[in-house]
Amino acid sequence: MEPETALFEEARQAGIDLDLIDTNLALSVGERWRQHDGALRFILKLQESKAAHDAGLQPTDR
Repeated sequence: MEPETALFEEARQAGIDLDLIDTNLALSVGERWRQHDGALRFILKLQESKAAHDAGLQPTDR
């Protein structure tokens, strides 16, 4: 087996989704940036919601 093929097989066995990497690399840089920005906005919104929720919690003395 060629070293490169062995590396890819080792990566797959380690659980790395090489097909997902290929799919993402097939996108344009602009599309990857748009997806990244969308994911970032989602995460920031989740953090904002958690902070608002946590602010309404009552402290416990236990």
